[in-house]
Amino acid sequence: MNSSESHEKSGSGSQTSNRPWPEPAPRYNATSRSSAGNPPREPARRHDPAQFEPVTGQSFMLSLGEALARILEEAVPGEAIQVSLTEAQGLVLAEPLTADVDLPPFDRAGHDGYAALAADTEPGATLDVIVPKKGRRSSGAKTAELILERGETTHVAAGDPMPVGADTVIRTEDSRPEPGVGPPREVVVLRTSTPGQSVVTRGYFLKAGTRIASAGVRLRLPMVALLAAEGCVHPLCFRRARVAVLSVGDHLVGPGEDPVMHRERNAAGPTVVAPCLHWGATAHDLGVITERELPAALDRALTAPVVVVLGEPEGAIPRALKSAHVEPVFEDVSLHPGKRVSYGVVRDGSGRAIHHVFQMASNPVGILTAVALLLGPLIARLHGAPDEKGSRLRAVWTSPPHRPTDDRLWAVPITLAIDEHARLCA
Repeated sequence: MNSSESHEKSGSGSQTSNRPWPEPAPRYNATSRSSAGNPPREPARRHDPAQFEPVTGQSFMLSLGEALARILEEAVPGEAIQVSLTEAQGLVLAEPLTADVDLPPFDRAGHDGYAALAADTEPGATLDVIVPKKGRRSSGAKTAELILERGETTHVAAGDPMPVGADTVIRTEDSRPEPGVGPPREVVVLRTSTPGQSVVTRGYFLKAGTRIASAGVRLRLPMVALLAAEGCVHPLCFRRARVAVLSVGDHLVGPGEDPVMHRERNAAGPTVVAPCLHWGATAHDLGVITERELPAALDRALTAPVVVVLGEPEGAIPRALKSAHVEPVFEDVSLHPGKRVSYGVVRDGSGRAIHHVFQMASNPVGILTAVALLLGPLIARLHGAPDEKGSRLRAVWTSPPHRPTDDRLWAVPITLAIDEHARLCA
């Protein structure tokens, strides 16, 4: 081989010496990797902020519906106890309530006037006014003791019991009493009264044996008077749920303390306690807990059916929950605002969940969202309330458009108002 041939071969090959390297055989029936057959390599793609796509890396998170379903699967109503009627506001009935007496329990006058027999109320007729005997009883009780004969009447006020023998009430404007000083002795009828006129008969509003409220009904303020009238002074209700709240962090101080030396006030604890009290639960804010005090404080908190631990999801809190035998149910929820909302339970020997434990980051806005959407339904279930779908309002969106930046469920605060066209606007 001459030098020209050697130089030609060295230029056409990929080797750096005079001896050419063997050309590798194509594998898996691939085409030859010659420079003529290779397509041009595309330049590396760079991130363009204008072409931002929603992050789909949250797929490992549970949706709000899935998380709520798992929570409610573990929850059963609490113990049913008898409570005083005045303390039962907001509680849920564990058994139905039935009326034991008619309401009203007797015939009573519906208007002020004169009780009489309808057959004696011809226009122009004169009736003798019977005055109840004086005594310690009220005038209403006295009228119930009267027995009216034909041609007699007595004055009654609205709500007074009807005297025996009377079946109608002559309204004041339909009668003319005898002129003079003092109570009239006679009354002249100006307009005929029919039987039952201006009379509220016994059991008109409620009959004995009628069901007042079914089990699962929440006791409201308008029901107090009715239950008291029917003798339901100690209804059987589900016990109020107790919620214990722990705020963990060496950098936290109480809301009433001065935040000095890089410390901050605990705003997360009251954010949990306030809505729990509004829902009828008993909430205990155990205050600020240092990481060293967390195990002992968690033992005290686990005397309550519901425990909310507020703090960073790494470090001392997971270790303390594990030591307290808290079984994790889920680690996070695809919800915004919110950061690492986890939920677990402590079970008894039969496998029933006796303690519900939430762990949330110390972000008051995210905490309020998670408490309203997850903790609120749990408290309702522990109180024995049936599953109720929240009422939905339809409003016209007049605020700037909201564009979420990821695939989580975004809870957006709004203000409802009515515009000049009587539309509900958000």
